[in-house]
Amino acid sequence: MKQEICTVSANLKSLREARNLSLDQLAELTKVSKSMLRQIESGKSSPTIATIWKIANGLRVSFSTLLKNPPVEARVKPYKEDAPLTGENGAYRIYPLIPFNPEQAMETYYVEMDAGTTFHGEPHEGNVHEYIFVKCGTVQVTVQGKSFVVGEDEFLQFHANYPHEYSNIGEGQAAMLMQISYLG
Repeated sequence: MKQEICTVSANLKSLREARNLSLDQLAELTKVSKSMLRQIESGKSSPTIATIWKIANGLRVSFSTLLKNPPVEARVKPYKEDAPLTGENGAYRIYPLIPFNPEQAMETYYVEMDAGTTFHGEPHEGNVHEYIFVKCGTVQVTVQGKSFVVGEDEFLQFHANYPHEYSNIGEGQAAMLMQISYLG
């Protein structure tokens, strides 16, 4: 039963916001009180079948539109689908994977570095953390003069509001995932 309440709540809120309706406007359309709609949207109330019918009729959607789970938006994507941003004469390549989204406050990249390459990162503004997940090779990350060696299948987290640099200290190419978290 709890899952159905969550589904109806999420679908109702999504439909209302997609149509730029206030709760007052939705109450007028559906003939369901504003307080009941607020409780349904927040998952604090389980609507009756009659209430769901009123909401569906007022929004001019099918009854099942409020009951069904939204389709999962998923897509398999190769790390290197998009063109890389390059540095150090092409020896440092960064591929955007998950662009910044204010609701998630993070972004993710796939990074490749040729052997012997060093890249100097600029400090970020605010409370920003970087997470480096090394997939292959060995990367030395230096933050505020302190160096950390991160090997294959290891990761490093650091506060990125200081200058930092990444160096491929291995003999072959290094590859890593980089996630930047903007904590506000």
